[in-house]
Amino acid sequence: MFTIEGDPFLKYNPYIDSAHSILEKHWHEIVASAVLYHVILLLSPTINTLVFKEHYTSITSKKLKLNFDIHIAALVQSLVSIGLCIPMFGHPLFSSDPVFGSYDFAGFTASVTCGYFIWDLFYCCVYHFDMFGLPYLFHACAALIVFGSTYLPFCQPLIPSFLIFEASTPFVNMYWFFTRLPKGVINDTVFMVNGILLIVSFFLCRIVWGLYAAYRTFSLCFGVTDQLPFGLVPLILVLNFGLNVLNIHWFTKMVTLAYKKFSAAPKKQD
Repeated sequence: MFTIEGDPFLKYNPYIDSAHSILEKHWHEIVASAVLYHVILLLSPTINTLVFKEHYTSITSKKLKLNFDIHIAALVQSLVSIGLCIPMFGHPLFSSDPVFGSYDFAGFTASVTCGYFIWDLFYCCVYHFDMFGLPYLFHACAALIVFGSTYLPFCQPLIPSFLIFEASTPFVNMYWFFTRLPKGVINDTVFMVNGILLIVSFFLCRIVWGLYAAYRTFSLCFGVTDQLPFGLVPLILVLNFGLNVLNIHWFTKMVTLAYKKFSAAPKKQD
């Protein structure tokens, strides 16, 4: 199976020769990732204008326009995450040493992910707390801590088990865009297909696979807790439980909205 071992960006760390930890090797990639996602945000008005034209430029609400821009950055992040995690499933350490193993490409993936969640936490969830609220603040904090813990190292080869959750996110973002556009702009069939893919991918990736991945990870960890920092496993367990509760909550809302939409359709025809 195709996999990637190395990190071509390590050479750009000016202090690579004196790096003694995984975090010291990859810190520059975290910074670069956070900056990159903010640059994407700054470019998003141009992208949205090209894609949505007057449906975007005519928006008078600054918050709604900003939300369009933030969803562009989130969409890019989800696609990047999917691309990075796929080759990690084939790495030997995914099976042979999932708790203590470490390799450069996994460190790079963790850095790109942590950089995004640092940007997401401070720019979206703190600076614009009024737009996103407590659930998204918890999600950003928890995700940053979970992926940040992999620098110890801790379960670094298992990063793809949780990053694959992002396979549902492109459909989430497309749904968000579709529901903010005027009625009739998006074809009903396109809207329905995206909705089905959203619900199916969210259920399979975040609920079914997510619960299995959590069970597998903590089954591995509980056998070696004496070799890990005190309190690490309980902390990650609590955060993971909270993230799973959020995913179940969001999935329930999706199914409820879908049920209301499709159950209302026949009534309009009568």
